[in-house]
Amino acid sequence: MEAVKKLGKKTLYIRGSPSTLIYLDEKVYVVDPGLGSKRAKKIRSIIRKLNKNYVICILTHYHADHIAISEKIKPREIWVSEKDAPYVEDSVLRNYMTYGYAFKSADYLLYNAPDIRVDCRLKVPYRINGLDIIPLPGHTLGHVGVLTDDSVAYLADSFFGERVLSNVGIPYYFNPFLALQTLDYVEENIAVDYETIIISHGPVLSKDEYKEVISKNRERIVKIVNMVLEELSKSPKNTMELALKILNRLSVEANHTLLMLSNVFLKSLLSKLEEQGEVKLLVTERGLVWKKT
Repeated sequence: MEAVKKLGKKTLYIRGSPSTLIYLDEKVYVVDPGLGSKRAKKIRSIIRKLNKNYVICILTHYHADHIAISEKIKPREIWVSEKDAPYVEDSVLRNYMTYGYAFKSADYLLYNAPDIRVDCRLKVPYRINGLDIIPLPGHTLGHVGVLTDDSVAYLADSFFGERVLSNVGIPYYFNPFLALQTLDYVEENIAVDYETIIISHGPVLSKDEYKEVISKNRERIVKIVNMVLEELSKSPKNTMELALKILNRLSVEANHTLLMLSNVFLKSLLSKLEEQGEVKLLVTERGLVWKKT
């Protein structure tokens, strides 16, 4: 597929990881510009050719790979959901929320980005002209999708392509149980009504293709839940030990970033399992460990 593709009468798709959406109306709306100086240059070039002066940048969530060049594309306004806005504005808070550590160095991080200004804190759902900005929580608590009136649904990181699932093993969700609810919502209420589905890290999907990809994402989350319960039934483990075990079982080689991201997923998962009475937390000589009840 070419790097830039027209998907509808008003919508352009820019291939990448993450992918970027450009919607043309009275103003130009750029969704998740991404990162890298070459990408910023490409987006500015596209905007110039559209011959529109007013650019609004919409960020689906606060992760660095989606927002890094937001100010470099020179938008008049930057929009973020009110829940995610604080972490777009403050890179220290962002890294803490993303990784569980307040790193400022990029040495251990997959991506890093500066503080980004926020001009509008959206209360979602929000509609403007031909765009609907809708809540799709799970990947982050304030994660949103953008739906266009020419039948394109940009669903960002609400789910992932098969290659990403294979590479990371444990997909990043700040709250995996919320993510499952979002997958159900997407399948039942969004995907059936839109001709083209875009996810940030994966292929452009048609109506005929999206169900299988959503199913694989749902299966992966459920599989990890079952693996966690199996591992804890063998012996108590802390979250990092669980992450190593599960990545190994999924045939994924662990590294700094994957372990930090997996740890966030597992802490959220274990908290919910404790609430359901499936596991309990113990204080031991090894520190805090989780045990199957």
